Parts: sequence; structure tokens; C-alpha cells
Amino acid sequence: MDDRALWNGATRRAAARWVLALAACATGCSTYVGTTARSFLGHVRDNPDPNVRYVAYTKLASKDAYDTDDERREAVATLVEKYEKGNEPLAIRAIICRTLGELGDPAAREVLLKAVHHQDPVVKIEACRALGKVGLPEDATVLAQTMTLDNLEDARIAAIEALADLGTRDPRIFKVLLDAMEHDDPAIRLASLNALRKITSKDLGTDVAAWRREMEPMIAAMPADLVPPASVTAAADEAAAGSAAARTAIAR
Repeated sequence: MDDRALWNGATRRAAARWVLALAACATGCSTYVGTTARSFLGHVRDNPDPNVRYVAYTKLASKDAYDTDDERREAVATLVEKYEKGNEPLAIRAIICRTLGELGDPAAREVLLKAVHHQDPVVKIEACRALGKVGLPEDATVLAQTMTLDNLEDARIAAIEALADLGTRDPRIFKVLLDAMEHDDPAIRLASLNALRKITSKDLGTDVAAWRREMEPMIAAMPADLVPPASVTAAADEAAAGSAAARTAIAR
């Protein structure tokens, strides 16, 4: 794996996140919604201005905003209800997913499992990351499907990062991550490497062979009916190629 490619990928991702954080800060500073979860919930429920509601949804992500666990559970239930009704703009539905992930309540799992398959990329990306924080080990297969088959790079990376947060020890996930360390896209390679580091609490560098030697005993012991089919990797590559072709056509 090329260290320079890894660095370029990391720099690009970090820059994108910095821009998003700056935009969120600017939005938060422009609209006052109070200082407590109770006031935030009031705006979420009753304020007709979607910009104000967006800020309130964002503020609800802070665990320090809650005086009691009951108040936090009320917020989670309200967020789930607001998402399921489908009346909020897509940007707000995405921030609902992010806030549910930050609150870390398993009660949000079911709605996030649905949101992972949302057609809007921003909602899907936030749902993937949130699922990694509230999901169960078996949800790793859902994230692995997005990681390998989705034609949107940012969604695939979000799914990989979520797998790292989920911390699953499923050998199938190790195999998928190892294969992804040899992907053509340096951002996919870096995200997969970081996920393996986080899940295993080890750092074997960027040498894929070293990681394969480490993981091989676990993967070799995996029952044959659990081995991910080769077609999964092929489908992922085909999806990525299709996405690249589409971007080229648009650029022309």
C-alpha cells in the first residue's frame, strides 16, 4: 500500500469533515434555540422554521444537555418518531440520524437499520455511522453490504468506519476489510486499515500481507457456508467502475 496515497486520502477526508464542521458551527451560531434539552425539544416539536429545527436537532446530540435519563429517552423517542413520519427535509433527517448515533441509545437501532438503505446519500451516510454506535454485532453484515456494494464512495467509507465502531469479531468482516485494503481507491484502503486497527487493537502497518498472516487462522477456521462469495468483491468493483464512468460523463 502506497503511504503517499494513504496520506492524500486522509488529508482529503479530513478537509471535507472540517468544512462540514465549520458549516455546522456557522448554522448553530446564527440561530438561538436555548440551552437545555427541554428547549431544544420544544423547537423540534413546534417551531415552523426548518432552520431552527435543524439547529435544535443538532443540539440534542450533546449528552450534557440532559438533566435525567428519562429526558434523554424522551428525546430519542421524539427523534425516532420525527424520522419515521418523513415530514422533515432530507438534511434534517440526516441530522436526526447523526444525533441518534451520538446519544447511543439502542432504541434507535431499528430506524437506523432502515435509514441505511435510504436513497438520499447524506441520510444513508449518517445512518451508517450512527448504526455503528447503537447497533448489534449482527448488524455488521448490513454495513458490510453497503461497504462492498454501494456505488457511493462516501457511503462505503461511512460503513467501514461504522464497522470499526461496532467492533465485531466476525471473521467474515475481517476478510472483507482485508480485501478492501487492496482496493483501487486509496480512501477505501485507508478506512479499512484504520478499521482493522481499531477492531483488533493492533497496528501491523500498511502491509496487507502482514494483516493477512495475523487474520488467517481465524478466517481459515470459518465454516464454508459463512465465507463471503467472490461475487461480492466483483460486484463492488463493478459498482465503483460504474460510478466513475458516470462522474466522467457528467464532467464532459
